[in-house]
This record gives sequence, structure tokens and C-alpha cells, in this order.
Amino acid sequence: MMQGISPSGVMTTLDHAKNIISGKTSKLKKILKSLEKITEEGSQFLLLLEISIGSGTNGNGISNPANTSTRSTTSSPTQIIIGRDKERFSVDKIYQKMLEAATGKPSSEFSNLDTLQMRLEAELIDKRFLLVLDDIWHEKDAIAQDKLNQLLSPLKVGKKGSKVLVTTRFKDVAMSLGSQRIIPVPNFNEEDFFNLFMHYALDDAVSLDGQERETFHTIGREIARKLKGSPLAARIVGARLGKHLDATVWTRVGDQHLLTDTMGVLWWSYQHLNVQVRRCFAYCSMFPQGYEFKRDELVDLWTSEGFIKTTDSAEQMDVVCQSYFDELVSCSFLQPKDIFGSKNKWFTMHDLLHELAAMVAGTDCFRVESGDMKEIPPDVRHLFIRSNDQTKFAEKICKLKKLRTLILITTFGGLGITIEELEAMLKKLKKLRVVHVDVQGQMVSIPGCICELKHLRFLRIHSPLSEKVHLPKKLDTAYHLQILELSGVGVLHFSNVQNMSHLINLRDIRNSGFVFPNSDVPGFPGIGELKSLRELRDFRVRKDKGYELKQLKSINHLRGRLRISGLESVQSKEEALEAKLTDKKYLSSLSLEWSQSSPEQHSCPPELQVEILEGLCPPSQLTELEIQQYNGLRCPSWMSSENQNGLFMNLQDLQLCRCYNLEHLPEIGELFVSLRRLKLVGFPKLKRMPRLPGTLENLHIQQCKALVMTSSEDVNMIRSLFVETATQIEPSLNITATEVVEIDRFAGEQPDRFEKILCDIFGRCGSLPGELIRGHIREEDYSELTLPATVVDRLIISYCFVTNTVLHRCLTGSANLVSLNLRCLPFLTEIPSEVMESMAKLSDLSIEDCIQFTHLEGLNNLSRLQHLTIAKCPNLRALGEDEKVRSLNGLAIDDIPLVPQLLSREGCSSLWSLRIDESEQLRGGDILEQLTSLISLDFSCCSWDRLPENLVNLTSLENLRLDYCKKIQSLPELPASLQSFEVEDCDALFMKSCQKAGDQNCQKIAHVPVKRFSS
Repeated sequence: MMQGISPSGVMTTLDHAKNIISGKTSKLKKILKSLEKITEEGSQFLLLLEISIGSGTNGNGISNPANTSTRSTTSSPTQIIIGRDKERFSVDKIYQKMLEAATGKPSSEFSNLDTLQMRLEAELIDKRFLLVLDDIWHEKDAIAQDKLNQLLSPLKVGKKGSKVLVTTRFKDVAMSLGSQRIIPVPNFNEEDFFNLFMHYALDDAVSLDGQERETFHTIGREIARKLKGSPLAARIVGARLGKHLDATVWTRVGDQHLLTDTMGVLWWSYQHLNVQVRRCFAYCSMFPQGYEFKRDELVDLWTSEGFIKTTDSAEQMDVVCQSYFDELVSCSFLQPKDIFGSKNKWFTMHDLLHELAAMVAGTDCFRVESGDMKEIPPDVRHLFIRSNDQTKFAEKICKLKKLRTLILITTFGGLGITIEELEAMLKKLKKLRVVHVDVQGQMVSIPGCICELKHLRFLRIHSPLSEKVHLPKKLDTAYHLQILELSGVGVLHFSNVQNMSHLINLRDIRNSGFVFPNSDVPGFPGIGELKSLRELRDFRVRKDKGYELKQLKSINHLRGRLRISGLESVQSKEEALEAKLTDKKYLSSLSLEWSQSSPEQHSCPPELQVEILEGLCPPSQLTELEIQQYNGLRCPSWMSSENQNGLFMNLQDLQLCRCYNLEHLPEIGELFVSLRRLKLVGFPKLKRMPRLPGTLENLHIQQCKALVMTSSEDVNMIRSLFVETATQIEPSLNITATEVVEIDRFAGEQPDRFEKILCDIFGRCGSLPGELIRGHIREEDYSELTLPATVVDRLIISYCFVTNTVLHRCLTGSANLVSLNLRCLPFLTEIPSEVMESMAKLSDLSIEDCIQFTHLEGLNNLSRLQHLTIAKCPNLRALGEDEKVRSLNGLAIDDIPLVPQLLSREGCSSLWSLRIDESEQLRGGDILEQLTSLISLDFSCCSWDRLPENLVNLTSLENLRLDYCKKIQSLPELPASLQSFEVEDCDALFMKSCQKAGDQNCQKIAHVPVKRFSS
């Protein structure tokens, strides 16, 4: 998968920046009211929403009910929202999206359609859900109808009251799905549409006076009439006119006949783009509809193609690049999408705009997706192929003499191209500027002919199964190379590392960690020659030539995070000043580290460390600062309130770790006025905390044995608390928090404080998204210990002297528990059955190293249980048949005979994941044949000298993993269904035999598509 450009997941709003819904509020409320009304007559019903072209504004409201005043008062169902896919209706892709939405986890490990359906049913069984299928298109053939029926089949297991909401432009779709209710949505009325249009056109025009605004309203009303109610046209034309607040321009636009047609509107807006911006826009058609573009990645591709024209410096080049991108965003050709909280990082393109891009690109840009049978145009310049077998395209690609861009993406479990095929392509395609390919093989040598590509700017090699990747010796002659990325590799070798600095145009080196011969650190000598470098995650200072701190002097375009380690090799303050850190104005995060030695063993004297840190004054725009292993006796002057002027105005995260000699901290409350997170670890001499800023949200204190916190002001507004070891808290201190991350060993050190802190924190929490981990609780100390039922949803109790009585009291009424982990509780013998009955929401139960644990009654009452772990509980008694689990997704145990002791016959037949961990003796191998639905099987740290011989009979098995099973020397026959085989930290000779052609072990896994070996 190309980094930064990945398939669309869930549907997002069409207009993220300007969220407005007008004119259809009453209809929207009607739909939401219908959805909120829970019916018990059937498992689901279907709604149809007829919408017009460019209906993103309507979709926005439906996808986000919180935008209206109508709110559900019932318990919220699982929400699964799937966006449009007009070009390709793929059941397996939609299954994956549904599974990801239902679980919140990636589903790429499941590639088989039957597996996906089975896994989806397991997630939805007895759950109420809302599934939204947005913008379903109509195909009048039996295959399309079968796909729709297949798509809906796993939904039948859902709880009564579940619903499917379908939006479409075609009434026949509703008929074919058997919709029980159809809600047509009319077009905007004229006034509502006019208000929407003017919102896009004048929303940012705050400087207009009343008369000017009235003039634009009069002209705008005539323009809005011509747009015929299309929300997409309103946004495109409105955004364009909003940049030209000139009545003459507006009048001239109103005379355009193109405005009466949506595609005409798009064409009109396209013609107003800068010529270079048009090329950038057309280039986007190479990627499939619905793709998510990462801003920096797309800009890098444009730059590599030569679309960006400027004679200025590299800094000016970046400014021009971003301005082109911003132009496409401002005229709504690209729309922001919020992914993982990054609101200005990912972008999408409306399908009609994608069609326009494809139209203007012609045969210059072309894409092939899995299942496509289209012929590749011989004059194509930019080619994107996504397939499960790239080898079938190799010969055709070699004939494309005009090719500039080659992007080959392999779907999960598929085959990338071989190195031989890549070499053949590179020898034929001399005009390539961008090469991004997935390659196969465990020992990969990048062909040397890649260095002969004089125009190459962008090189990305992804090799997910490789143990070693060798770079060509003459790579340093690829002078024009700007972007170099090697991802998924094991160990990277480059015999000519000393000449890497010859690549003076390199702007980014992205990788999973360079490991060079005769070097135990990332990096290469003379990196200071790469003055255009924008990303350097790690720089380790050494005394050798080319690794000095002064190498950073002229690399002033660095952005993001920079970690400087090995500071013990710096000899003076003057040498530190040569790094010129204050000139790195694009950095957001900086880490300064000495080696991890004890104060007595440190080679750099404390007074010298003070001088060095004095010379490493950071730039003022930093948001994160970390200092590690600093053994100086005082803080540098730039951390003093007297000697700095707003240096840390933007700092939000400060981490000071293992500063063994510091007795005093700077005035944190005065210096860091925007600080939100503070982490202090390893301050054995620190006795008092300075005043903390009111902005602080997260405080982490660890290994501060002499520290005493005495003032409630110290923890004012703190929302997350971490207190460890012997940190002392005065009895009068009133601690408030809304989240507990960890309280570790604190109870054992100060039992008289522990219960007060627990009760105070839990008593004030509205919810507890985190976990309570490891407290040394004794029954006589905590006779009244209880956890509020409405607070805790995940609980880990470990390494404690908890008895049955304490556990019973602690868990009574714990109706909201989702996960319970009991570990190393030597006096615990059971979980009372009434407690088991009360945990109605429990989905994950783990009991480990509880040597006296004997009873697990009431396990059958946990109707939502999905994952169960039982290990090192030697006295556990077998359950009666009516007490066993009837349905379970995943089971982890240390002895195979536990399977029938815990699971009923139905439970055995429904289990899809099994892990055997630290098993001493292979027993009951025949039991595995009862697991007819088993997909994943994991043997970890087992002392067996062989595997069960009947694995071949597990006809549903797709994934087999061996981890640290050192005695295994041979493989039994394996099932034909197996899709992946992974071995980690097993016997070296065994692992070698599995990879040696002709060996019996290798032959037994020859049919498995994906094989991975690591040690």
C-alpha cells in the first residue's frame, strides 16, 4: 500500500471545512426519528434515500446525527458507514470496511471472503447495529444482484432492531433489496439553496459592509438559479467567487452558460486554475476514486514529476508546492478528511471531480485494479496498478516507453514483482521519474541499473517479507534523487555508505531503520552535505569524521522530530553551538540524549554536560522537548525565566528523564505557559516540585524517591495521574483526576495513601477509559475497597494478595466491565458465580498464574464473551456441559485438553482463533479436529519436539504461527487452505530447512502464499 494514499475506509462528510445543512432539516429529522424507533418484529429493515448528484451536504447530516437536535435516547448501536464505490462493487472490500467499523481494528489480515463473512457474523451476533450504504449504484444483471444479496447475508445474525440505511439515486436498487420503507428526499427549494450557495461564497467575507453584501446577494441569487440545486456546484462556484469579491466578476460569471450543468460548472472552475495546478489536478486521476491523499506525499510526487516550476531555493520550492495544493483545496477540488485526528493531513476527491481529472488527463494517466481487464494505453505516462499478482503485468510494462510514473501496489497476501522483473523494467524504461513497487523475496538486491535512470527523483521499495535488502553500490551516482524510502525491510546493507552524502538533492530518507555494516547506529558520514534534507529522525554524534555535531549546521529545512543522541562525544560548548539548533525553525519535536550510563560510569563530566546543554538552545517554535540521561548539576540558562524571552511559548510536552544530579527544576509554571504534559523520571535528588502551569493535563512522576508533593496547586487541573515507587503525597492533598493510567507498586510502599487516592480518583471520574494496573492489595488493609460500577470498564488486578472476599466485594455490580485480567493472585480460588452473572458486558476474560484457582462457574452466563485466556491454573476443574462456553472467537490456553473442558460442542465448532502458550507436553492433539471453524493457530514457547500430526485435517485453517518453539525440527502435512505461515525465534536449522528449496519442510509449505521467518 502506498504510504499516504490508501483505500477509503468509512464515509466522511463531503465538506469537512464548512459544515452546513440547510433546507432539509425536517426530512433529516424524520429519517433520524425512524432510525431511533426500535422495532422488535424483525432483525433489520431497509430505508431508501433518493438523492441528487453532488449530494454530499445531505450525506453529511445523515452520517452525523449530532448535527441536529434529534438525539437517540436508547443505547447506541454499532455504527457502520460505507462510502460510495461507483466503479467497483467489491463484497470482500465492503466486508473489510464493515469489520473495521465494528471492531475498530484493521481487517487486512483476513483476505478470504468466507473468512471475512464468518468473522463479521461473529462480531455482529446478538448486537444491534446501524449499517449505512451510501450512494449505491444500479446494475441490471444477475451478478450484481447476487453481490447485494451476499453483502446482506451476514447481517441476519444481528439483534432485533438493527437497521440498514441505503442511499441511492435509483429506485430499482430499493426494489431489488426488498426495502420495507422508502423515503424520497426532494431537491432544495430555491431559498434554501440560495442560502447554501451564499454560505460558500461570502462566509469568509467579514470586511463587506451592508450595501456591498446586498449587491452580491442580488447577483448571487441569479447565479444560484442557474446551478439547479446541485450542492456540489454551489460549493465549487461559491468557493471560486469568494476569492473574487468584485461585482463585475460575479456578473460576468452569471452570464456563463456552463453553469446550468454540474460537469459544466466543474469545467468552468478547472479553466480558472493555474496551468501548473491543472497538471497537478489531472495527475490525481491516476489513483482510484475514493482514495485518501496525504498532503505531503502527493506534493512530493508532483515535485518529482517536475510539475512545480521555480528558480528559487529548495525552501521556495516547498512554498510553491504547498500553494498549489492549497489552491485545489480552496476551490474544493480536494476536500479535507479527518483521519486519526489529523484534520489537515488527508484529503479526498469527489467522484465527479475525479471523472473531470480523468477526462483532462486523457491517456497520460491510467490505473489498473484487481480484476480489471482493461488494456494499458501504449502512450501512458503515469501508471498505477493494484493487484494480487503484479508479475502478470511485467511484460506489458516493459513496452511503455513514455512511462514517467510506475506505482505497483500489491494487495494483502498477493505477489509483488520479482527483482528480475524489476530489473527488466528499469532497463527498458529510461524516462522514469517515480518508482514505487512492492517486491517479493527474502534476500533482495536492488538492481544496479536503477542508478542509470538520470531522471529518477522518487524511489520507494516495499519488501515486507525480506530479511535483507542490499542497495546498489553506485546508488551515490543517482544525483537527482529527492525521495528515498525502503519500508518493510529487515536489515538494510549498503557497502558504499561513505559516499551517501553525494546525493546532495535528497530531501527525505524514509525507512524502518538503516543498519549498515560495521556500524551499530543509523546514519552515514557527511550528512551535512544534504542541505535540502527535510526529515532526519535520528542523529547520533560520534568522534569519527563525518559524524560530528556540526554536520547539522546547514540542514535548516528539517521538520517534525529530531533526536540527537551520543552527546557524550561532544567536547565543548563551542562544538555544541556549531549545530545551530536555533536555526531549525521547522522542527516541532527535539530530543537531546546522553548515553545510558550510571552517573559513576559516565564518560562526560557533569560540568561539561552543563556547558554542552547550554550550547544546544532549541528553536522557539518547539511543541515537544525531551532531555535524557543529563547528569549536569544545574539546568541551562535558557531554561531560566531571567534569560529567555518567550522561548517556550509553544511547548506543550516536556520530558526530563534520568537527570540523576538535579536537585531543583526550573520554574515550570512561569517558563512553559502552554504546557499540557510533564514527565519526570529518575530524579533521585529532587525534593520539591516547582509551581505547575494551569494548562497542565497530564503529570507522570516516576523514580523520584525524595520528592514530596505538598500543595494542591501542584496538581490543579491535572487529568491524568501516574505516581510510582516512593513518591510521597501529603495526607491533606486533594487529588482530582478524570483518568487513571497506572498506579504501580505505590500501594505496597504507602498502603495508608492508596485507598484514599483510589476512592478520590474513582469518586470524581465521569468515566474511566484507561486501566487500573497492579496494586499490592491486602484484604486487611482494604476491607472496604470497591470500584464504582459506572466507572470502570477495563480492570487488571495482578501481583496482589487478593482473596475471594476482596474480589467479590470489588466486582459487585461491575455491570460495565468489558475486560477483566486476573494475574498472579496466589490466594484466589474462584470468581463467584453471582459476580459472573453481573458482568453482562464482559468480552475479554484472562486468568493467569493463579495456582489455587479451581472454580470457573457461570462462564456460560457471559453471553458477550469473545476472548478467553486460561494459563498456569493447574487446579482448575472441568466444567459441566451446561456450564461451558457456547460461542467464542479467540481462546488462549497452555494445554490442548482444556479446550473441551471450557467449550461446549457448539463453542468448539465456532472457535476461529486458538493460541497454545508455554505448553510443557503435547497432549490431546486429536481435539483440534473438533475445531471445524479454526482460522488462526498459534503455538508459542511450547516445549514440544513435534507438532500435532492431524493439522492437515483443519480444513479452515489459514494462519499458522510458531514462536519460540525451540525443539521443533520438522513439519507435518499442512492443510491446503493455509494462507500464511510464520516462524519466529525457533531452531535455526529448522528455520533454514523451511526456506531451502528441495527440503521436506520447505516442500510442505510450498503451497502457502505468505511465509515469514525472523529471529
